[in-house]
Amino acid sequence: MKTNLKNLKLIAIAFSLFALPFNALADSFDLYLCGTGTAGLIPDPTVTGTLKANDQLIWQEFTSAGAPTGSATTVTVVTNAVAPPFTVTGLAVGAHYYKVHVVTASANSCAGDVSPAFNVYSLPAPGVALGAPTNTSFCAENSNATLNSSTITATATALAPVLSDVGYEFTWTATKDAGSGAVAVADVTTVGSIAAITTPVNVNSFTLNSTAGSGAYVFKAAVKYKVSSGTLRGDNGTGCTAESAASSTITVTPKPGTPTIIIAP
Repeated sequence: MKTNLKNLKLIAIAFSLFALPFNALADSFDLYLCGTGTAGLIPDPTVTGTLKANDQLIWQEFTSAGAPTGSATTVTVVTNAVAPPFTVTGLAVGAHYYKVHVVTASANSCAGDVSPAFNVYSLPAPGVALGAPTNTSFCAENSNATLNSSTITATATALAPVLSDVGYEFTWTATKDAGSGAVAVADVTTVGSIAAITTPVNVNSFTLNSTAGSGAYVFKAAVKYKVSSGTLRGDNGTGCTAESAASSTITVTPKPGTPTIIIAP
């Protein structure tokens, strides 16, 4: 009976503590997850240092409105001053808010105050697609003043408005004269220019210009997530990458040579 009373007491404590009001939705998150990214959450060092074996850490997820969602998870302390991590992984895309409090192993089941929320956002799998080039061919060496470049636009998966701290890193690659004689362009900035990323942050463009040598060019764009604050955990420590399909071919037509006039035979 004593055990049953303790369990009932724990349930009552958890309900009353986790029913506390929750702050309004924020646009900054402590942790961003993508792909197979995972993280273990623990209390701060000050609280962790006071933990005793058999104390319990009660973790609960909340909605943005402050309502508990799902079941609370109890993590039991095994070693004094060591907090076993509460692992977050495989979450549905969107925002997740977690709080925790400590219940002592004493017969009285003393409960500490509930923590502030720890905000987590599970990002969607990234994707990127290329639009059609503005010109499928143009003239090398500025030999046609009005037809001397071609721009390709890459559009990555749109981000939710709440993700003000999340953006993309774009990487462009190119192949010249695709086919059996294809050659990778070592540095695409030698044949064109990459636009600055402004707004929206999921769009970037590359312009192949008349400094490129004549030939047929094909481009790809790759993206990965980056964050300006908080921590990002993704596949093998990366920001979760995605690569586009190849662009349409852009042909740079050589500039005709300068003739020297001679007498026809």
